[in-house]
Amino acid sequence: MRILEFSEHSNDGFGTLSFFKRGFEDLGHRVEFFQTHQDRSNNIIINKAKRKIKDVFQPKISNKLVRDFTHLVNAYKPEVALTSLGGMSKKLPIDFLEILTELKIPIFCYFTDPVPEENQAFLSTIPLYRGIFTYNRHFIPTWYWYGANVVKYLPFASDHLIHKPKKPPRDKMSYYHSPIAYLGTWQPNGERWPSLLTPYGLKVWGNQWSKIKSNNELMSAWQGEGQGTNEDFTYICSASNIIFNIVRAFNGQGHSMKTFEIPACKGFAITNRTNEQLEFFPEDEACVYFSTEEELIDKVEFYLNNEGARRPIIECAYKIAKNHTYRDRCNLMIKYFNESM
Repeated sequence: MRILEFSEHSNDGFGTLSFFKRGFEDLGHRVEFFQTHQDRSNNIIINKAKRKIKDVFQPKISNKLVRDFTHLVNAYKPEVALTSLGGMSKKLPIDFLEILTELKIPIFCYFTDPVPEENQAFLSTIPLYRGIFTYNRHFIPTWYWYGANVVKYLPFASDHLIHKPKKPPRDKMSYYHSPIAYLGTWQPNGERWPSLLTPYGLKVWGNQWSKIKSNNELMSAWQGEGQGTNEDFTYICSASNIIFNIVRAFNGQGHSMKTFEIPACKGFAITNRTNEQLEFFPEDEACVYFSTEEELIDKVEFYLNNEGARRPIIECAYKIAKNHTYRDRCNLMIKYFNESM
């Protein structure tokens, strides 16, 4: 099958569409990727200059992207198109959706967040998609409420090339090791659970934790902006005794990307108890769960220095995670694509 992926983000090997691209290609399908917007620099001054230039030349830039996209579509003749968006996506590919719709190419979207009910621009495009893939069953009725044609439940997964056991170099082991690690972007009201773990040697990895206002212990545990992503993730999971995970409240009884990524790297996970996670990883066999502060502390203290208790859970979870890769998810996607044609 000829598949066209398009996104505002680059195909850097670590994003959701990059994972799907590898999965499709491993299954023998052909995939072309198109980036619908220019990358941002990490340099604030450069970004300001780019915005000024963009304000002047935006019509030309947009027209060129649309022309390039149209040329690719006409030359490649995709049988299906796939994009991936999240609730924070500001640059919606409306022009590109209209081109594909006019050419009668079915479009699918893998949405990595809850339905963005406040984003009217996105909501208006929902009927243009032949199908929506959601990682959370709880969101399915809401998608239909806003006009989705077909909604399919497709859980997150791990990438077989990225998420795998990988010890850090010997000279970096002390940097990546900690008794307990937390990987995640700072969120409002998201400090409660990690704060409980600072007395146990917690290291916090992820972005935007500079927004912490008063918790000095948590700030001291933070490893800095831009740390803990991509290859760092596998090193941290392999080198740390415990990986703390939290499925955020807006996901209800669902799961997160790290639900599968941590065990695929042979990390030992302690996470909040949710129905979907329990379906994938049985309690105390493949994962350790908590529901209260007391339960979290009790289990951290027990497992922290008990490698013998951690090891069989790690191995069991790893075996399960190997059957939940993005290549496996791509197999299901192909089935849904064929059903839609």
